[in-house]
Amino acid sequence: MTYNGSKRVIIKALTGLLAWYLCDISCLTNSSLAMKNYLIAGMTALVILTSCEKIDRDAVFVINGKTEFTADDISLYDTSAHILYLKRNHSEFEKIGRGTFAFYDKGEPVFSGEFWPGYLSSMPVGPVIMTAPLALQKHALKIEVWSRELSPELNNSRLTALLNRNNLLHSGLAVSSVSASVSGSELVFSFTLTNMDQTDLLILDPAKTGPGLFRYFTNGLSLYNPENNNKVFADNIQHSTPEPWNSWSKEWLTLLGAGESKEFTFSYTPGTPLQPGEYKASFEYPGLSYQVGLDELFQDGARVWLGEIGINEIITIQ
Repeated sequence: MTYNGSKRVIIKALTGLLAWYLCDISCLTNSSLAMKNYLIAGMTALVILTSCEKIDRDAVFVINGKTEFTADDISLYDTSAHILYLKRNHSEFEKIGRGTFAFYDKGEPVFSGEFWPGYLSSMPVGPVIMTAPLALQKHALKIEVWSRELSPELNNSRLTALLNRNNLLHSGLAVSSVSASVSGSELVFSFTLTNMDQTDLLILDPAKTGPGLFRYFTNGLSLYNPENNNKVFADNIQHSTPEPWNSWSKEWLTLLGAGESKEFTFSYTPGTPLQPGEYKASFEYPGLSYQVGLDELFQDGARVWLGEIGINEIITIQ
């Protein structure tokens, strides 16, 4: 990690000296030709100095245009949860309020966004990293968008190519086989998670947490009428709270090996019977987040999967 602050101070000092020099020359000469030559030389020097402010070609991730992280500073980037993992803790992250971030490929930006404090009442219009508070501990930064239409931007091809070339790209989890059915008064919702990563993952398992504790980490299932977007069902499982609130246990997690899949099924009792037809299903499968420290991220060679992965699909209930 490097800082460009000292570079800017040097540039300002040299620019000031150059301005003084040009002023001194203009006072000592009456030759318009000499004056023109001096000014041309001075402007050339200014251009050279200004070019020194460019982002270093080795920088991959940059905060506020001055704090640079190279590939050697980064552990990995999970494209399913959109989390950048760093190799050490950075206490300076806690001091970031508003600001900017960007990924760079040989000095050229390929993806950018803003740091966005949680206390702001306005909504961001592009990719953000939430601050005040941070979503994760000081070794990881979570990138998100507040509009589903912008979600494809989070894994744009230039960003993934940059990460892949630097051996930082990890694919995390993928969702498939989303379905729902009604039997009597019971609504059954199911889907499959597949570990698309090259490493084993430890994922939160509702069979181990129990439905109440699992519900603490997610808003659960919501169903909408796709024609008018009216909500027709909201998850009604009562949540329970971990003790203490910021704790976690490895006993809550299931090992999902690289390439392996696991089906998850959730049962509900709707207050109003659901009619057969199409519904828009929304569900966030959660992982742990702020609970997990840098020294806890890997357990016996498997990575604890953090963040969440959204399910937003049209389903048909027979």
